[in-house]
Amino acid sequence: MTNVFDMRLLLTCLSLSLLLVLSTIGSAWSSATNNTAVNSTNNTAVNVDDNRLQKLLVDLNNWAINLRTDQLPPEGNQCLMKTTSAIVLWSPFGHGTVTQTCDIKSGIPIWFPFYAGWCDNGFIGLYGVQDYKKISDCALDSDKGIVTMQAWLDGKEIVNTKVNNKDVNNLIVLNDKYPGNEYYKVIKTPSFFDLRVTNTSYFASEQYEKPEDFKSSPYTYKAVAHCFCGLVPALTPGNHELKYKTIIEGTGGIAEGKGWDQEYDITYKLNAK
Repeated sequence: MTNVFDMRLLLTCLSLSLLLVLSTIGSAWSSATNNTAVNSTNNTAVNVDDNRLQKLLVDLNNWAINLRTDQLPPEGNQCLMKTTSAIVLWSPFGHGTVTQTCDIKSGIPIWFPFYAGWCDNGFIGLYGVQDYKKISDCALDSDKGIVTMQAWLDGKEIVNTKVNNKDVNNLIVLNDKYPGNEYYKVIKTPSFFDLRVTNTSYFASEQYEKPEDFKSSPYTYKAVAHCFCGLVPALTPGNHELKYKTIIEGTGGIAEGKGWDQEYDITYKLNAK
């Protein structure tokens, strides 16, 4: 049987393939009136209510986890979108350096995870667990390591931070070039949320302890999600470039079967209409 750590590693690698979330959060983020990319002249974006981000994280997980394998886009054509409360573009996690070109709607804020994961009580070794801390620690463990995060919008650096999350219950900020920067948020769901998994999900057949649950699809588990996220206000019409780089170290290394050290450098060329 696959042990809990190996299973969580595979889930993390798949769950981290979420790159860019464009959310219709509304008045929480104001829209710009000219062709500059952002609404302010310094490195502080408009403040966003954490409750709304947590709800969006729940919505994101319920959508992404239930994508079928035949719906996943091939490399180089990854502008897969969710079009309800958020537009989600599928990212090439684990592919190193990638450039994507996507058409988007202008006037919508952007949310992108540098490093994100989740855990639920259907996982092998955690089946039926109702202890929030155990599931929370599992979700945090999906994002452990020394994490360096940088982002640029239209050539302007907006995030430059480095954290030590090797002890998932004692996050240490090693470097933060822009203290109090609202372009960067650490988000975790503060309580269990319902994660509904269908029998067509690419996770359902292998990663859960009791596949028989999916005879009555969808099956609901209790879950916790966590994200080191970047935030950008609404883009004006025109061509923009969002670039971000994440370096993950100190997790044990994939080659050793103990972790998921990696580096990826993603550029999104966004045609906002």
